[in-house]
Amino acid sequence: MRRSLVLAALCAAVSVQVASAADMPTKAPAYAPVAPIAMYNWTGFYVGGQVGGGWARNQVTNVDGNVNFPPGFVSNTINSSGFLGGGYAGYNYQINQFVIGIDGDYSWASLTGSGTDTGPTGFTSTKNDKFKWVATLTGRLGYAVNNWLFFGKGGWAWAGFNATSSSFNVAGANVSNGTNSTTRNGWTLGTGVEWGFARNWAAKLEYDYVRFNTANYNATDTSVLPVPGIVTTPARSATSSLNMVKLGVAYRF
Repeated sequence: MRRSLVLAALCAAVSVQVASAADMPTKAPAYAPVAPIAMYNWTGFYVGGQVGGGWARNQVTNVDGNVNFPPGFVSNTINSSGFLGGGYAGYNYQINQFVIGIDGDYSWASLTGSGTDTGPTGFTSTKNDKFKWVATLTGRLGYAVNNWLFFGKGGWAWAGFNATSSSFNVAGANVSNGTNSTTRNGWTLGTGVEWGFARNWAAKLEYDYVRFNTANYNATDTSVLPVPGIVTTPARSATSSLNMVKLGVAYRF
Protein backbone atom coordinates (compact mmCIF):
# COMPACT_ATOMS: atom_id res chain seq x y z
CA MET A 1 0.00 0.00 0.00
CA ARG A 2 2.78 2.41 0.99
CA ARG A 3 4.71 1.58 -2.24
CA SER A 4 1.64 2.39 -4.31
CA LEU A 5 1.23 5.76 -2.65
CA VAL A 6 4.89 6.67 -3.31
CA LEU A 7 4.61 5.71 -6.99
CA ALA A 8 1.44 7.75 -7.37
CA ALA A 9 3.15 10.80 -5.83
CA LEU A 10 6.16 10.46 -8.16
CA CYS A 11 3.93 10.19 -11.21
CA ALA A 12 2.00 13.29 -10.18
CA ALA A 13 5.24 15.28 -9.70
CA VAL A 14 6.57 14.25 -13.10
CA SER A 15 3.27 15.23 -14.76
CA VAL A 16 3.33 18.71 -13.13
CA GLN A 17 6.92 19.37 -14.33
CA VAL A 18 6.15 18.23 -17.87
CA ALA A 19 3.11 20.52 -17.97
CA SER A 20 5.15 23.44 -16.62
CA ALA A 21 7.83 22.91 -19.26
CA ALA A 22 5.20 22.88 -21.99
CA ASP A 23 3.81 26.19 -20.76
CA MET A 24 7.22 27.96 -20.77
CA PRO A 25 7.63 30.54 -23.64
CA THR A 26 9.87 29.45 -26.46
CA LYS A 27 12.98 31.51 -27.26
CA ALA A 28 12.56 33.80 -30.26
CA PRO A 29 14.69 32.86 -33.27
CA ALA A 30 17.74 35.05 -33.86
CA TYR A 31 17.74 37.37 -36.90
CA ALA A 32 20.71 38.88 -38.72
CA PRO A 33 21.17 42.64 -38.01
CA VAL A 34 19.72 45.02 -40.60
CA ALA A 35 22.44 46.71 -42.68
CA PRO A 36 22.52 50.52 -42.26
CA ILE A 37 21.18 52.61 -45.14
CA ALA A 38 24.03 53.95 -47.29
CA MET A 39 24.32 57.75 -47.16
CA TYR A 40 24.51 59.71 -50.41
CA ASN A 41 27.99 61.02 -51.13
CA TRP A 42 28.28 64.39 -52.93
CA THR A 43 32.07 64.34 -53.37
CA GLY A 44 33.31 64.30 -56.96
CA PHE A 45 33.47 66.02 -60.32
CA TYR A 46 30.24 66.60 -62.22
CA VAL A 47 29.11 67.83 -65.64
CA GLY A 48 25.59 68.57 -66.83
CA GLY A 49 23.18 70.52 -68.99
CA GLN A 50 20.67 73.20 -68.04
CA VAL A 51 17.75 75.23 -69.39
CA GLY A 52 15.92 78.17 -67.94
CA GLY A 53 14.87 81.75 -68.30
CA GLY A 54 16.07 85.20 -67.40
CA TRP A 55 14.97 88.79 -67.09
CA ALA A 56 17.27 91.81 -67.24
CA ARG A 57 17.32 95.59 -66.86
CA ASN A 58 19.50 97.99 -68.85
CA GLN A 59 19.74 101.79 -68.70
CA VAL A 60 22.00 103.93 -70.90
CA THR A 61 23.31 107.44 -70.26
CA ASN A 62 24.82 109.61 -73.02
CA VAL A 63 28.38 110.63 -72.19
CA ASP A 64 28.40 112.85 -75.26
CA GLY A 65 25.71 113.55 -77.85
CA ASN A 66 23.98 116.28 -79.82
CA VAL A 67 21.19 118.78 -79.37
CA ASN A 68 18.57 116.11 -79.94
CA PHE A 69 19.99 113.72 -77.32
CA PRO A 70 22.54 115.79 -75.37
CA PRO A 71 25.29 114.65 -72.95
CA GLY A 72 23.77 113.46 -69.68
CA PHE A 73 20.55 112.32 -71.36
CA VAL A 74 19.30 109.19 -69.54
CA SER A 75 17.36 106.68 -71.62
CA ASN A 76 14.35 104.84 -70.27
CA THR A 77 15.13 101.51 -68.65
CA ILE A 78 14.71 98.57 -71.02
CA ASN A 79 13.44 95.31 -69.52
CA SER A 80 14.48 92.17 -71.38
CA SER A 81 13.40 88.57 -70.92
CA GLY A 82 13.69 85.23 -72.65
CA PHE A 83 15.17 81.74 -72.61
CA LEU A 84 18.67 80.43 -71.98
CA GLY A 85 20.35 77.05 -72.04
CA GLY A 86 23.80 75.52 -71.88
CA GLY A 87 26.09 73.44 -69.69
CA TYR A 88 27.76 73.47 -66.30
CA ALA A 89 30.53 71.62 -64.48
CA GLY A 90 32.31 71.64 -61.15
CA TYR A 91 33.66 69.77 -58.15
CA ASN A 92 32.17 69.03 -54.71
CA TYR A 93 33.90 67.89 -51.53
CA GLN A 94 31.76 66.69 -48.64
CA ILE A 95 32.81 67.05 -44.98
CA ASN A 96 30.17 65.42 -42.77
CA GLN A 97 26.99 67.22 -43.85
CA PHE A 98 28.74 70.26 -45.33
CA VAL A 99 29.67 70.43 -49.00
CA ILE A 100 32.13 72.90 -50.50
CA GLY A 101 32.90 73.26 -54.18
CA ILE A 102 33.49 75.29 -57.29
CA ASP A 103 31.01 75.64 -60.15
CA GLY A 104 31.14 77.12 -63.65
CA ASP A 105 28.49 77.45 -66.34
CA TYR A 106 27.88 78.88 -69.80
CA SER A 107 24.49 79.51 -71.39
CA TRP A 108 23.43 80.76 -74.78
CA ALA A 109 20.71 83.33 -74.24
CA SER A 110 17.98 85.15 -76.10
CA LEU A 111 16.85 87.82 -73.67
CA THR A 112 15.31 90.66 -75.66
CA GLY A 113 13.58 93.94 -74.90
CA SER A 114 12.86 97.31 -76.47
CA GLY A 115 12.10 100.90 -75.49
CA THR A 116 11.51 104.40 -76.83
CA ASP A 117 12.95 107.75 -75.75
CA THR A 118 11.99 111.32 -76.62
CA GLY A 119 14.67 114.00 -76.62
CA PRO A 120 14.29 117.69 -75.70
CA THR A 121 13.78 118.73 -79.35
CA GLY A 122 11.05 116.16 -80.00
CA PHE A 123 13.28 113.62 -81.76
CA THR A 124 12.57 110.03 -80.77
CA SER A 125 14.81 106.99 -80.53
CA THR A 126 13.82 103.33 -80.44
CA LYS A 127 16.23 100.76 -78.96
CA ASN A 128 16.34 96.97 -79.04
CA ASP A 129 18.49 95.13 -76.48
CA LYS A 130 19.65 91.52 -76.44
CA PHE A 131 21.68 89.40 -74.03
CA LYS A 132 23.35 86.74 -76.21
CA TRP A 133 25.22 84.62 -73.65
CA VAL A 134 25.94 84.42 -69.93
CA ALA A 135 28.77 82.71 -68.01
CA THR A 136 29.52 82.42 -64.29
CA LEU A 137 32.34 81.09 -62.10
CA THR A 138 31.45 80.69 -58.44
CA GLY A 139 32.31 79.01 -55.17
CA ARG A 140 29.59 76.97 -53.48
CA LEU A 141 28.74 76.07 -49.89
CA GLY A 142 26.02 73.53 -49.21
CA TYR A 143 24.32 71.48 -46.51
CA ALA A 144 23.49 67.88 -47.36
CA VAL A 145 20.51 65.95 -46.03
CA ASN A 146 21.37 62.54 -47.48
CA ASN A 147 20.50 62.89 -51.20
CA TRP A 148 19.29 66.51 -50.92
CA LEU A 149 21.77 69.38 -51.11
CA PHE A 150 20.80 72.95 -50.23
CA PHE A 151 23.43 75.43 -51.41
CA GLY A 152 24.42 79.04 -51.84
CA LYS A 153 26.96 80.36 -54.32
CA GLY A 154 28.84 83.54 -55.14
CA GLY A 155 31.44 84.71 -57.61
CA TRP A 156 31.83 86.46 -60.96
CA ALA A 157 29.74 86.65 -64.13
CA TRP A 158 30.15 87.74 -67.74
CA ALA A 159 27.58 88.40 -70.46
CA GLY A 160 27.55 89.26 -74.16
CA PHE A 161 25.26 92.16 -74.94
CA ASN A 162 24.31 93.98 -78.13
CA ALA A 163 21.77 96.61 -79.12
CA THR A 164 20.42 98.45 -82.14
CA SER A 165 18.76 101.85 -82.28
CA SER A 166 17.04 104.17 -84.74
CA SER A 167 16.41 107.91 -84.39
CA PHE A 168 13.52 109.82 -85.98
CA ASN A 169 12.88 113.55 -86.41
CA VAL A 170 9.65 115.31 -85.45
CA ALA A 171 8.18 114.43 -88.86
CA GLY A 172 8.82 110.71 -88.19
CA ALA A 173 11.63 110.35 -90.75
CA ASN A 174 14.53 108.03 -89.89
CA VAL A 175 17.64 110.20 -89.46
CA SER A 176 20.20 107.70 -88.09
CA ASN A 177 20.75 104.08 -87.05
CA GLY A 178 23.09 102.76 -84.39
CA THR A 179 24.61 99.52 -83.10
CA ASN A 180 26.79 98.51 -80.18
CA SER A 181 28.20 95.31 -78.76
CA THR A 182 29.83 94.84 -75.34
CA THR A 183 31.00 92.12 -72.97
CA ARG A 184 29.93 93.02 -69.46
CA ASN A 185 31.10 91.59 -66.15
CA GLY A 186 30.08 91.82 -62.52
CA TRP A 187 29.36 89.88 -59.34
CA THR A 188 26.76 87.19 -58.86
CA LEU A 189 24.97 85.52 -55.94
CA GLY A 190 22.73 82.48 -56.13
CA THR A 191 20.95 79.76 -54.22
CA GLY A 192 19.36 76.45 -55.05
CA VAL A 193 18.71 72.82 -54.24
CA GLU A 194 20.00 69.57 -55.77
CA TRP A 195 18.36 66.15 -55.61
CA GLY A 196 20.47 63.05 -56.04
CA PHE A 197 17.93 60.79 -57.72
CA ALA A 198 20.47 58.07 -58.54
CA ARG A 199 23.96 57.11 -57.44
CA ASN A 200 25.72 59.27 -60.04
CA TRP A 201 22.91 61.58 -61.14
CA ALA A 202 21.54 64.78 -59.63
CA ALA A 203 18.99 67.38 -60.71
CA LYS A 204 19.10 71.03 -59.63
CA LEU A 205 16.84 74.06 -59.40
CA GLU A 206 18.77 77.33 -59.06
CA TYR A 207 18.24 81.09 -58.92
CA ASP A 208 21.06 83.58 -59.68
CA TYR A 209 21.28 87.36 -59.50
CA VAL A 210 23.95 89.25 -61.46
CA ARG A 211 24.87 92.89 -60.97
CA PHE A 212 27.09 94.11 -63.79
CA ASN A 213 29.68 96.80 -63.42
CA THR A 214 29.04 100.07 -65.23
CA ALA A 215 29.84 99.53 -68.91
CA ASN A 216 31.55 102.38 -70.76
CA TYR A 217 31.62 101.95 -74.53
CA ASN A 218 31.25 103.67 -77.90
CA ALA A 219 28.23 103.07 -80.08
CA THR A 220 28.41 103.22 -83.86
CA ASP A 221 25.84 105.58 -85.43
CA THR A 222 25.34 105.96 -89.17
CA SER A 223 23.37 108.92 -90.51
CA VAL A 224 20.46 108.57 -92.95
CA LEU A 225 19.31 112.21 -93.19
CA PRO A 226 20.15 114.86 -94.22
CA VAL A 227 23.50 113.42 -95.42
CA PRO A 228 23.56 109.60 -95.49
CA GLY A 229 26.55 107.49 -94.55
CA ILE A 230 28.25 109.70 -91.93
CA VAL A 231 29.58 107.48 -89.13
CA THR A 232 30.06 108.70 -85.54
CA THR A 233 31.01 106.83 -82.36
CA PRO A 234 29.26 108.53 -79.44
CA ALA A 235 30.32 107.49 -75.92
CA ARG A 236 27.79 105.76 -73.72
CA SER A 237 27.57 104.50 -70.14
CA ALA A 238 25.23 101.67 -69.11
CA THR A 239 24.12 100.00 -65.88
CA SER A 240 22.46 96.59 -66.02
CA SER A 241 21.41 93.60 -63.93
CA LEU A 242 20.20 90.08 -64.63
CA ASN A 243 18.07 87.44 -62.89
CA MET A 244 18.13 83.78 -63.92
CA VAL A 245 16.26 80.61 -62.99
CA LYS A 246 17.86 77.37 -64.19
CA LEU A 247 16.90 73.69 -64.12
CA GLY A 248 19.70 71.21 -64.75
CA VAL A 249 20.70 67.53 -64.66
CA ALA A 250 24.30 66.44 -64.05
CA TYR A 251 26.35 63.25 -63.96
CA ARG A 252 28.85 62.96 -61.11
CA PHE A 253 32.03 60.95 -61.62
